[in-house]
Amino acid sequence: MATWKQRLIREVLETTSGTAEATTAANAILAREVTFNLLDADYTEQDFLTGQEGAQVEDLSNIRAGATYQVEAAPGPVSTVPAYAHLLQSSAMEMADDVGDTVFTPLPVGTEIPSCTQQLRNGVHMQTVVGVRGSFGFTAEVNKRAYFSFTRQGQYQAPVAFVSEAHDFSGWPRGLECTPENMFAFTLGGTKLCVTSFSFTDGRTPKVNEYMNCVGTKLSPRMFTGSMTVKHPDLATKDLLSMVKDVVTEPLIFTLGKTAGQIITVTAPKVQIKAPSEQDINGDLGLSLDLRFLPTAASDDEIEIRFS
Repeated sequence: MATWKQRLIREVLETTSGTAEATTAANAILAREVTFNLLDADYTEQDFLTGQEGAQVEDLSNIRAGATYQVEAAPGPVSTVPAYAHLLQSSAMEMADDVGDTVFTPLPVGTEIPSCTQQLRNGVHMQTVVGVRGSFGFTAEVNKRAYFSFTRQGQYQAPVAFVSEAHDFSGWPRGLECTPENMFAFTLGGTKLCVTSFSFTDGRTPKVNEYMNCVGTKLSPRMFTGSMTVKHPDLATKDLLSMVKDVVTEPLIFTLGKTAGQIITVTAPKVQIKAPSEQDINGDLGLSLDLRFLPTAASDDEIEIRFS
């Protein structure tokens, strides 16, 4: 009998988008908060005049599959390349090496987005999904491990009978907790802010088979937005409300980790803060703000994720 704990995801980059790659135990994803979407579809009632009351069969169209899940924001298992690099790449993030650091930035518009073959395993069957791409986000909260979240879709394939295999997750290091011992920096415009939460999403939505004669999963245009909750600074330190009113943009830096090989830095060169609201942070006066990440004139640079 299948059990809930038997569910597991594998993903591997495709050489040719939409052409299945064989997955192995080494391609298993150390995921949490997992939801399988084994068969998503658009349903349309036939709605024929039949001279009878009652429901009619609904037709299925745009059949697709995928999953949503989280992975801990952990450093690379070897060098600085994270174990989930292919998930960021197939979320339209370009990967580059910068003197030993692994850097992810938004893929320029018009560039082919890599895709993955995904296998969903649940103890009853195994389902291969091809041409998988998706959206992603990042969340960091005080005294918790930061994580990336992924929403992924691709082409539905019929399931096959489940075959049990052992999987080794030793290549997936744990993420660091967001504590003073581990946090190197959180600054806005060079000013340190005491922060309890920081998050962002790319604003994309995966869409399967948008065209009647072209197969594939596309991503809607990106728009990075997020939020942060901070201890309200003194006016002499940082006048956040005036920044909101005057639409002042400043660079934001989040750095988790202090030891080489275990550092993750999120850098945004031009951030607008908006929608301030007071927060009670265990008796301290806090301020919650929405964030908009803007590109500079160089473009495709509104956010950088660096592993170093």
